[in-house]
Amino acid sequence: MTTLQNREHERIAKRRWTSKDFVEFLIPFSTALAVALFFGGGGFTNFLDVTTIAFGVGVVSGLIGTNLFLVMMILAARIPFVDNLFGHDRALELHKKLGKPVLYLLLVHMVALIVDYASRVQTDLWSEVVSMLGINDLLLSFLAMGVMILIVITSLVAVKKALPHAVWHAIHLLSYVAMFLGVFHQFSQGMLFAEGTLARNYWLALYVVAIGGIAVFRVALPVIKSLRHKLVVDEVVVEGPGTVSIWMRGRHIDKAGFRSGNFAQWRFLARGLWAEAHPFSISAAPTRDRLRITVRNLGDATKILQNVRPGTPVWFEGPYGVFTDEVRTTSRVALIGSGIGLAPIRALVESIDVGPGDLTVIARARTSEEMFLVDEIVQLTHAKRGTVYKLAGPRGKRTPWLPWDESERGVTVGTIIDDPTSVDYYLCGPEHWMDSLVADLERTGVPAHKIHFEKFAW
Repeated sequence: MTTLQNREHERIAKRRWTSKDFVEFLIPFSTALAVALFFGGGGFTNFLDVTTIAFGVGVVSGLIGTNLFLVMMILAARIPFVDNLFGHDRALELHKKLGKPVLYLLLVHMVALIVDYASRVQTDLWSEVVSMLGINDLLLSFLAMGVMILIVITSLVAVKKALPHAVWHAIHLLSYVAMFLGVFHQFSQGMLFAEGTLARNYWLALYVVAIGGIAVFRVALPVIKSLRHKLVVDEVVVEGPGTVSIWMRGRHIDKAGFRSGNFAQWRFLARGLWAEAHPFSISAAPTRDRLRITVRNLGDATKILQNVRPGTPVWFEGPYGVFTDEVRTTSRVALIGSGIGLAPIRALVESIDVGPGDLTVIARARTSEEMFLVDEIVQLTHAKRGTVYKLAGPRGKRTPWLPWDESERGVTVGTIIDDPTSVDYYLCGPEHWMDSLVADLERTGVPAHKIHFEKFAW
C-alpha cells in the first residue's frame, strides 16, 4: 500500500466516523422533532393548566418512547447502510441501551393518560382501565406494553443467562408484534395524527422505514439469497478438540457479497438445527462456489454442528460486518485473535494485501491445542513475509489479554509491535479478552478508528 493509498484510506476512515457521528445525532434530533411537531400544533397549552398537565406529560413521553422504539427496530433490522456504518454489534449495542428508557417512557405515557382520562370523567383509575380495555385499539396497546415488559425482563443479565438462546430469541421476536399492536391507537385515538397533518406524515414515514426495513432485510432478502445460492454442506473437517470446519458449496458465491472478515447468520436445515440461526465468521477467503466456517462446541446447536452431514441445505442472512480490509487506514496491519476468534483472522491473512514486513499476526489461546487454524495462519503469513507470535497460557492479571508470564513482566502491545500507533488492528476473541486488548491499545495511544473488532455476544 503506497503513501497516497494510506492517506486515502485515512480520509475514508475519518469520513466514515464523521458519518457515524451524524447518524447518531439523528436519533436525538428525530426525537426532538417528534415533540416539536406536537408543540407546534398547540400541544404546549397542555402545560399551562394544571388540569391538563397529565395529558401533556402522557403525550410527550409517548412520542419520545415510540420514536426511540422505532429507532430500536431500525437498528435491529440489519439494514446494510446502518450495519456498514456502525458494525452489526455496535448497532445492536445501541439497540439494547434504548430498551429500558423506552419501556419507562411508555409506562409514564400509559399511566399519565389513564390519570387524565379518569379525572375528566370523574372515575377511579381501575374503572378507567376497564373502560379502556373495551376499546379494541387500546386493548392492543395494553397487550403491546405487556410484551415490552417481558422483553426487558428477559434482557436482564441474570435472566438472560438462565434462558436457552432459542427461547430468548423467540421472546425478542415479540418486539415486532409489540410494534404492530401499538401502532393502531396512535392513529385512531384523538387528533394528534389527524389526516393531512405534518405529524401524521412524519410518523407514517418512520413506521414505513422500520417495518419495511425488517420485512426486506430480515425476511425477504435472506430468503431470496438462500434460494439463489443454494448452499449445502460439502465437507466437515476436524480442526481440534470440539472444533470443526464446515465447507459449503453453492452457486455464484462470489456474487453473494462475502469478504474475508464477514460473518453471517447460518441456519442448517437439519433436525435440531433448523429452528434458529447462529452467527459464524467465514474462516477462509470465499471462492466462486465455496465458503468455510469454523465452529467450536460451546453447547446447544454448536455441539450438534460437530456432526452435521454433507448435503444438508444451509440458509443464511448476510453477509454482515465491518471487520474487513475496507476499513483499513494504513499499510501496516496487526491481526490478533484468541481461540475460535482466529477463524476470521485466518480468512483476513489469506486475502489482505500487504508488503513485506507489514503484517503481524498474534495468535492467543489458553493452550496450544486451542490455537485453532494456527498452522494455516503461519503458512499464509510467512508467504506474505509477515510475523506470527503464538501466545499460549492462562490469562494474566496485569494485562489480561496476554498470558500470565508476559502480563506480569509488563509486556504490552507496544512491546510486541514497533511504532504501534501507525498500525491498523483487527481483534477477534471472547468479549472480556477483547475489552482488555482494546484498553491496552488505547493506553498505547492507538486512535479509535484504527481499532477494528466485532462482538457476537447475544
